[in-house]
Amino acid sequence: MEGMTATWTRDTPWRQGHLLSPQAALAFGFSHPESPDSTCVVVISHDCDLANDSLQIEPDVEVIVGRRVQKGDGNYFWAKAPRTLHIDTLHNGSGAVIELVATAKRSLPKQELAPFTPDISYALPGKSLSALRSWLSVRYNRAAFPDPFVTRLSQFKVDKRLAKIIEPVGNLLSAVYFDVDDGLEIDRTDGSPYDLKIVLAYPPGDDPEQVADDVENIEIAVTNLFEEKHFDQGTGKWSGIALKQCMSISEDDLL
Repeated sequence: MEGMTATWTRDTPWRQGHLLSPQAALAFGFSHPESPDSTCVVVISHDCDLANDSLQIEPDVEVIVGRRVQKGDGNYFWAKAPRTLHIDTLHNGSGAVIELVATAKRSLPKQELAPFTPDISYALPGKSLSALRSWLSVRYNRAAFPDPFVTRLSQFKVDKRLAKIIEPVGNLLSAVYFDVDDGLEIDRTDGSPYDLKIVLAYPPGDDPEQVADDVENIEIAVTNLFEEKHFDQGTGKWSGIALKQCMSISEDDLL
């Protein structure tokens, strides 16, 4: 029974992606600050760390105090945003979306979690678990763009408009890659434009041709956005940022 004394062993039922039951969340005082009634506490510790029963070496379990949301935002699926993740899950057999924010990480002692079991009413599909793992790694392994590039991107609200393009269809995309100046640190204080290449990666899904067509429409919209804001039709020159390429590619072709 949950709440009774137990010992943490290598046979623990806990795995990465499992959710705490409402009783366990209450026992640890976990509650989403904005939506307490929709609280979802997700285990993010790696399976190997969870199985380690040497509590001197691995004493704690890491979790994120998240919440269920009514509708997912395409900008937050597939680990595209390092701070916020939306993942599809099943709750009592029906589709649901969970929102996780990186700053909502918490730790709890394994010994205190031992009496509890995962909430079996929730199940993360394999692709959602993969997205969770990618997001956890992306947080600490991503490129840092030059401040002037970020300033130029926001000068004409291109960043916000880009987010609006992706938001309704972003679940189609697994990643959006920015390559600035081929990864070189080039001094652009003279006002010369940054060279930018964008790659839209997507899972082919059950209908690869239709998905490819849908993603191509995103590609066109992104290209048009940069041309509208950073390309002078009169002079034929780019200003601030020069979009050299925007292409979409299936994950199958990335392997």
